[in-house]
Amino acid sequence: MKIGIVGSRRRNSPEDKHLIREKLFYFLQVYKESKLVLVSGGCPDGADKFAEELALELNLKIIIHYPDKSKIDKSDRWSSTKANYARNKLIADDSDILIAVVAPDRKGGTENTIKYYEKFGKKRLVLI
Repeated sequence: MKIGIVGSRRRNSPEDKHLIREKLFYFLQVYKESKLVLVSGGCPDGADKFAEELALELNLKIIIHYPDKSKIDKSDRWSSTKANYARNKLIADDSDILIAVVAPDRKGGTENTIKYYEKFGKKRLVLI
């Protein structure tokens, strides 16, 4: 069972990490028979960072989908955003369950990942 963990960099508090940890403990109880694998995007802040820390703490495997920097063209101001959105699509596709720590304004990459996840017809979305 693969659990994607994504979130706004603005949701970077110890309380946010605690909320993610609580959800992971729940899924560890529910899916105790299967191995849980975390999926995230490698951002150095927020939920991505928490996913890496929790994987270490809970001895879980983690798959990190970094943006493909080889596709970033510095002359195209949206190139970095496009690379991040392509990464978000991989996270959504790879996740059976998606835990999303959303920003109050509900804008940005987290929302992009949620849209891909729903577009793929997946239903196990947990919003924090």
